[in-house]
Amino acid sequence: MLGNDYAQARKRYVEEVRRSFNHAEPDEYQDESGEGTESFFKVRLLIAVCIFGAFVLCDRTGSRFYNYTTDEVIEKLQQEQFQAQLDSIREAWSELTKE
Repeated sequence: MLGNDYAQARKRYVEEVRRSFNHAEPDEYQDESGEGTESFFKVRLLIAVCIFGAFVLCDRTGSRFYNYTTDEVIEKLQQEQFQAQLDSIREAWSELTKE
């Protein structure tokens, strides 16, 4: 009987201490779905910044990347020769995200 009284008193004490902090415990699974999207965006942004930095570095130093100068890269981008592939990728992506 003495052990049971001690356990009850200890339980009340712990509950009072928890209430004294006056905050709810955070839910561990609250915003779990959004974290993956944010981290994926951060990785994509980091890769884009690195590619841009490499492009600027090659432009300033006159270096070639895979035997292309920065002027040749700009010309290829302006020709829009990859537009058909980009459109097919966008269409496939939209079909995948609809489901």
